Amino acid sequence: MGKRRRRTAVLCAIVVLGAGGAAGCGGSEGDGDGKQGGDDVARASSALKTLKGYNTVHIDGSYPLMGRVQLRIDHEGNCVGTTEYSDQGKAEVVQLGSERVWYRYDDTRLTSWRRLAEQISPDAVALHDKAAKKARGKYIETAASDLKNDPLLELCDLDKAFADLPDSVDEVKALNPVTQDGKRVVELVEQPEGDGIAVYVPEKGEPLPHGVKFEIDDEPVRVTVSDPDKPVRATPPPAAETVRSAEVTGLFPEIPESTQGR
Repeated sequence: MGKRRRRTAVLCAIVVLGAGGAAGCGGSEGDGDGKQGGDDVARASSALKTLKGYNTVHIDGSYPLMGRVQLRIDHEGNCVGTTEYSDQGKAEVVQLGSERVWYRYDDTRLTSWRRLAEQISPDAVALHDKAAKKARGKYIETAASDLKNDPLLELCDLDKAFADLPDSVDEVKALNPVTQDGKRVVELVEQPEGDGIAVYVPEKGEPLPHGVKFEIDDEPVRVTVSDPDKPVRATPPPAAETVRSAEVTGLFPEIPESTQGR
């Protein structure tokens, strides 16, 4: 089995090449007794090698508890696209080389933070309102390291997005074929189940990766991937549309430690 980093929490991500979706985490319409064979091992390993060999990809990822991302990413930490926070708004995002990030939040996102500030204190509301006035319609510029705890941002780097994928597998079980994006594909589940990954490949023909389940950080995510190896055109927003993060302190209300966990 290829080397990988094991994390404490097991989560799954489904990465699907093309415009179509894939079966979700856990049970799927392709569940069955399955079969095992050397050809399936070779097909799964080949698909993993192809996926990890892409220089850039476009991803459309859905987090069950957090929201959704639509990003074009590469191995250099360049990233362009949008993030959506469930029913709490969205943001446009530009990241350059894992160093600088620009976020432009919509009014719905700003309103969600104001509601949080209202639950904290009048001072928090006043501070938020002052910051929101500067941030509305602007890109907030900050260091990428300041957002390192944002799991959505972790997908902005292709190396991190697929870091836990093995280079190959030693044993797989082929589940019953399913239809994805009008194509018949087979889910090849690494054995033992529950502690590995699963790769989706065409039922017949070249084993190009249609999808893969794997461990990635602490949140489950479902990601569709398309248009590999096209450049990421990440450029800083115009200065007139930018405000530095230090100028909007209080925009993101912080819950006092004394009230956390209540």
